Amino acid sequence: MPAAEPAEDVLIQVIGTRVVRDGYQSPTPVSVVGADEIARSATPNVADYVNTLPAISGSSTPRTTVAQVGAGRQGINSINLRGIGDVRTLTLLDGRRVGGMINTGAVDVSSLPQQLITRVDVVTGGASASYGSDALSGVVNFVLDTKYTGFKGMVAGGATTYGDNRNWQVQLTWGTAFAGGRGHFLLSGEVAHEDGIYNADNRRWTQDGWAYINNPAYTATNGQPRVLLRPQVALSTATLGGAIACSATSNCSSLRGVAFGPGGTPYNLVFGPIVSDPIMAGGTFADNNVRTGVDNNILPDQSRRNLFGRISYDVADDWNVYVEAMYAHQSTDTRYYYGNFPNNLTVRPENPFMPASIAARITALGLTSVPFGTLKGDNGASGANAQRGYNRGVVGVDGKFAAFGSDWSLKAYYQYARATMTNTATRATLLPNFRQAIDAVRAPNGSIICRSTLTNPTDGCVPYNVFGTGVNSQAQINYVIGDPFRSDVYKQNVVSINIAGEPFDIWAGPVSLAFGAEHRTQSATGFADAITTQSPGNWDTTGGLPTIGSYKISDVYIETVVPLAKDASWAKSLNLNAATRAVKYGSGTYMTWKLGAEYAPFDGLRVRGVASRDVREANLADRFAGVFQSQASFQDPNRNGAATTARSLASGNPDLEPELGRTYSAGVVVAPGFMPGFNASIDYYKVDITQAIGTLTIQQLVNLCFAGNQTACARITATPGAVNQFDIVNAPINLATESTQGLDFEVSYRFRAADVVPGMDGSVAIRALATHFLDYTVDPGLPGSIPTARAGTVNLPAWRYSLAINYDNGPVSLSGTLRGISSSVLSNEFIECTTGCPASTGNNPTYDSIQMPAAAYIDFAATYRFGENGKYQLFFNVRNITNKDPAIVAAGPTGFQSWNNQPISAGQYDTIGRSFRAGFRFAL
Repeated sequence: MPAAEPAEDVLIQVIGTRVVRDGYQSPTPVSVVGADEIARSATPNVADYVNTLPAISGSSTPRTTVAQVGAGRQGINSINLRGIGDVRTLTLLDGRRVGGMINTGAVDVSSLPQQLITRVDVVTGGASASYGSDALSGVVNFVLDTKYTGFKGMVAGGATTYGDNRNWQVQLTWGTAFAGGRGHFLLSGEVAHEDGIYNADNRRWTQDGWAYINNPAYTATNGQPRVLLRPQVALSTATLGGAIACSATSNCSSLRGVAFGPGGTPYNLVFGPIVSDPIMAGGTFADNNVRTGVDNNILPDQSRRNLFGRISYDVADDWNVYVEAMYAHQSTDTRYYYGNFPNNLTVRPENPFMPASIAARITALGLTSVPFGTLKGDNGASGANAQRGYNRGVVGVDGKFAAFGSDWSLKAYYQYARATMTNTATRATLLPNFRQAIDAVRAPNGSIICRSTLTNPTDGCVPYNVFGTGVNSQAQINYVIGDPFRSDVYKQNVVSINIAGEPFDIWAGPVSLAFGAEHRTQSATGFADAITTQSPGNWDTTGGLPTIGSYKISDVYIETVVPLAKDASWAKSLNLNAATRAVKYGSGTYMTWKLGAEYAPFDGLRVRGVASRDVREANLADRFAGVFQSQASFQDPNRNGAATTARSLASGNPDLEPELGRTYSAGVVVAPGFMPGFNASIDYYKVDITQAIGTLTIQQLVNLCFAGNQTACARITATPGAVNQFDIVNAPINLATESTQGLDFEVSYRFRAADVVPGMDGSVAIRALATHFLDYTVDPGLPGSIPTARAGTVNLPAWRYSLAINYDNGPVSLSGTLRGISSSVLSNEFIECTTGCPASTGNNPTYDSIQMPAAAYIDFAATYRFGENGKYQLFFNVRNITNKDPAIVAAGPTGFQSWNNQPISAGQYDTIGRSFRAGFRFAL
């Protein structure tokens, strides 16, 4: 077969280690994404393409964080290797640390200089000994073209097939040499905007209202499942205009379902065939459905501005000093939430806003109050707005010197990074005011006032009408809503030095050595609005309290590569790679290490394996996050599994210990000489983490309390001023173990088109990647808890894969990509059955359906180059060509409320639909 044409984006020498050594390939697996692949994808953000790599699963993206107002993550693009967590993935820029954009330390990839990225190295293995703490699952290193010379730019825009999420992007880069080539100046900037998707009603999958609901006919002995999957699920105890929330067995059951429409007109809800308060399936679904017809984002409105500058100068032939500066600003806005009053308010018949006919019926029953639920339709959608700023400065030196009879290289730098965040919950309900305002009475002069004003005439309370829609003035609304916020500042200082060389030779070649040290400080400070500072529980949704705290880490390391054989009869090469690092945290000093080997018995075959011990210190969020709340619900085992509303009050835990990891990998790489351009690899990996830092779910805490765990019970209290609602305090803890294992596959092949079709110009590149998650088990190790298995669930399907085929003949490049996931289940702990079901338990509930289908998506991209040397390019991209809908991944009956969350999993399925993008590039 004729020799294949070279392809810089298919086979790139990457070493995955601090050692500098020509021709050496690390035993730690490394996947590479080249600049051409990124350009062909034509995605608005490089993270959008990197996240399609099968080994990356569960990353934070604007789609997955759209409602995470309290945690402050909305709009963030961070990388999650193996699905183990983005906090365990070390993200580097040109091999140097990057300060995080949020309190977890996660790097927002969208803030990096997109046009300068020449490749992305993904080190899929524990790398703490080589690269530093935090690299439990691996390293993602974005490599820049710091010597770019010329002027280039890009203008692009796009939208979905539904006409929403209209977006545009402008990038410009200029680089030039000066001082006779000894100096170099580089400037790159970007401005981008996406409209987001506030209302997804035009997508068919939003219309049916799928959710899980408790089976009201269930008993422990009748063989029926505890939980049912049904369409048209909405609240049975509340509407936009409010409803009386009496149960069917209460002394006010005759008022059950009395609801209030426009202008306060009473009417009766029609209950569906399945009712399990506070939700039902069927009935007057349209009256109380807040997943359609109102703002409920599936993608936030986003704007970002980035600027990167670099100046370098050769102070001597082998010594270069440089200064880098990076600025980023990001704004995100979402609307998604209608409050937390499904059935936990009370109203009185003397309330003058209540229609007289309804008040008379309550009085006739001899009652002084009745339970009530409302979605506060007059207030409009709540939401979140985040404003983020980022500044990073680096001063460094790269050089070479001779010592001890050999040549050495030195890389040293100081980095200062400062991120700011103002996180605002928009149109949140101020609970003390709301509870006062809805308790309205007649004043002695006949006017309507708050009951509290009778005893405190100057309290300023403005009575609020909960009976109907279109019944409150702006002054009434303004009294019960507000925009609580928190402002945080995160700082990172890093001093690092790395020295590498080959001090001596042995029988198989030179021994390589690298050593260095790093010192890092992390700090956070901030403030919140006065009402939140008093108590985050004053609001139904809030930006939370600030993160305040600091820590420091110091470490030293040494790494070596020892050649044991070269060009021997039994080995083309055999190399040993070893490293150790001492890391000093506030809690003590920890040792990490790595031991690996790479063996090539002959050209075209390599066997590799590595074992490592890794460590990660609890980050700012783990230890110092201020209290923030989110809405939740749980199945109450004390009430036969009834769905119960809760407020999760999450915070940090300053007493956390570092988590420790052990990583093992082994694999084979094949590049046969008889098939030039072909490369294939398969690698097995296993990661075991002890003292794993994690947070229990609300349901897990409730189950532990029910099992007698008093520590868990102490975290659960009744919500002050509410009925049928609980506050649950939650914070990260050191769990017993977290472990995962799987297989990575990669195949690439590039050949000339003429080898297949005689006379055809151009080349063809094929690249296939797949990851098979064999196991992922988390064991809290607490009395009453059970291990949970995540592999094969909707959040971590057993298989992720991608297949890309590109044809390039110079002026024209055409690419097609198939990407997908395997089928999965909602949870491995859930029991699926329709008849003959065992008794449902808190740890192993019974469901009638938990299967999630496989999904495959097809993308297409085309590029046309023209002008001298192809300096101008027109490009076009379509993602999800078939407009495949996401699978129905229903919420409820616990966790995110089933009545106001879209039935999707944005982490694994494409929730946006077919998207188009086109643009123009130039390079002068």
